Amino acid sequence: MSASSSGQHKYACSTCARRKIKCDKTDPCSNCSKARAQCLYEEHPPPRPRKRAADEDLIARLGAYEDLLRENNIDFSHFSHSWIPSELQGKLKYSISESESPNSTPGTNNLATSKDPQLINRPAEWERNFCRHDQETLRIMISKLKFPPTRYLHYPEAPCLYPIPPLHTIMSGGGSTSYKLHPEPRHIYRLWQQFVEAVNPLIKIVHVPTTQQQILEASWDVENISPPLAALMFSIYSLAVISLSSAQCQATYGEERPTLITRYRVAALSALIAADFLTTKDLQLLTAFALFLLTDPDSEFTSSLTPTAVRIGQKMGLHKPSHPKVSFFESEMRIRLWWQLNALDSRARGSHVPGMRPPALVEFGDIRVPLNVNDADLHPDMTEPPTEHVGPTEMTCVLIKFQIFQWLRHSTASLRVFEGISHTPEKSKRALEMEDVLIDKLESIYQENFLQYLDLKIPLHALSHAMAILASSRLRYMAHHPRFRAVTHDEATYMKKEEGDIAFNSAVTSLEMLQIGEQSQYSRHLFTHISSTFQLETNVYIISELRRRFSGERVDMAWKLVHDFFSEYEEIVNDQENSFFVALGEMVLEAWEARRKHFIHEQGVMAPRSLPRFIELLWNKQQLRNGQNMQVATTLDSQNLDTFELPDVHDVDFDWESWGTFWRF
Repeated sequence: MSASSSGQHKYACSTCARRKIKCDKTDPCSNCSKARAQCLYEEHPPPRPRKRAADEDLIARLGAYEDLLRENNIDFSHFSHSWIPSELQGKLKYSISESESPNSTPGTNNLATSKDPQLINRPAEWERNFCRHDQETLRIMISKLKFPPTRYLHYPEAPCLYPIPPLHTIMSGGGSTSYKLHPEPRHIYRLWQQFVEAVNPLIKIVHVPTTQQQILEASWDVENISPPLAALMFSIYSLAVISLSSAQCQATYGEERPTLITRYRVAALSALIAADFLTTKDLQLLTAFALFLLTDPDSEFTSSLTPTAVRIGQKMGLHKPSHPKVSFFESEMRIRLWWQLNALDSRARGSHVPGMRPPALVEFGDIRVPLNVNDADLHPDMTEPPTEHVGPTEMTCVLIKFQIFQWLRHSTASLRVFEGISHTPEKSKRALEMEDVLIDKLESIYQENFLQYLDLKIPLHALSHAMAILASSRLRYMAHHPRFRAVTHDEATYMKKEEGDIAFNSAVTSLEMLQIGEQSQYSRHLFTHISSTFQLETNVYIISELRRRFSGERVDMAWKLVHDFFSEYEEIVNDQENSFFVALGEMVLEAWEARRKHFIHEQGVMAPRSLPRFIELLWNKQQLRNGQNMQVATTLDSQNLDTFELPDVHDVDFDWESWGTFWRF
């Protein structure tokens, strides 16, 4: 009798296989039914073919043979039309092209001047990628960033700009009088409402109806608030203030935003210490601890304490199916908290410890994702789970964030691809095709489960949509990034135009979605911390591409994003001591000059007519570095456009090696 006719699957479900227990192969199986866990059966990949010799060894040997033929002046290019890189050494090398001929136009691939016969015979659809240098003495630059000169760019009101005081000063201050730091009752309610509207939709570890009742009752008797609730309230105050602008804080509370942030974060930490949070088994106190960590998720302080929060959660059994004596309501809140802690830990591992990978998925345990329900569907006295919604709920934004983990947990192929995107130095064509297929699958999951139901006129729906598109486009960009390409004999990187377009369009889309999230009504720092390093590296890539992409809707959007980027982070223009910022500015000027020449050649006029402010500032900074005192008009007349002629950017003296270590990350 076949598996389908008997109602049984051929293989064990994913949960039983991971737990290494016997599965009855029904749908759902008895083990998952008892544990109230999601029972999924994953298609097993076909048997792997016998392993052949490693591609690296084969390519290295071919490269050695080709070098030998070249040394003896033997032309072998007519024997094959395929492209085989001739230098493979452990790590990829930075792409440096030879000088352009005087007659070449910006963005053209000057392949005919190359001495490598492979390049002369390369098909036309292959394009040389990125950076051009005109120096006689060329330095080989590494292709992957390990220790960047600049890792983060902080927006003007980022919470990291207001670090908490040293721990010894907080601990010596005493926590017995911390109740005096509570605002007056009317401000407590305002801060709570701000938290509910701008912060809670992005994390959802606080049940609004029950917590609101506790806060309202406690606001009139702050001296007798329990330690866990006091820590929770101060953490809520901190997150609420962080989500406000300086003007809003001054207008509403009559105090400066930095003052309020520091006060409430110090009070939150004091309350956590007073409640012995490091040895707690209290769910409310661990929730307060998680909220405190989220007040500055990108800080070293949070990076060090997040694993502690995860370990406390494990001691409390959050990583295991709930005990029968635990109510369904508490069980659901434990699940929400556990997923949020692991998401924060995964982010901290990847961004603060170079080379450290996110936690293994097995560390998540067998816990299902939170239910797609509203807070109103949950009640402390309920005994049965509520019916999940099909469309969007208050949990939609959070579930979209968790979908990546769910996608990886239940697909071995997806996990291999995800790790390959992040850590593979070079990939085959087949691997890239598999990555695209699995990213397509993720997009279809988003579309089927979330996107088709969203109304983009609703702010939370628009933010959720942006998060889903950002997740898939970011993966697509990373998969097609040139850093995964092999290098040729001239130490350049080539890729097909179609693949380059995919990488560029994905990068632009990612920054578009990131901007939508940052400009929404929700707390910016909770959205920004997801992609703080990604924003910087993606802007670098886009600027590199703009030197050979001159027109079109996506190019115009890319220039708008670059303009917004430089307008917000003014230190990139002003900090001339930072060699990375200087190099980035030089690349922008090079891209703008290439665009200007293109429009003059094609249309006889520059578009747009007015010179962007950040281009003017960058150009003036360059002139000062060159010892010139020349100013440029803010508006250029179409008849004398040629007077705005940028000097050769490669004559400027700055540290190209520091630049090279970053731009291909």
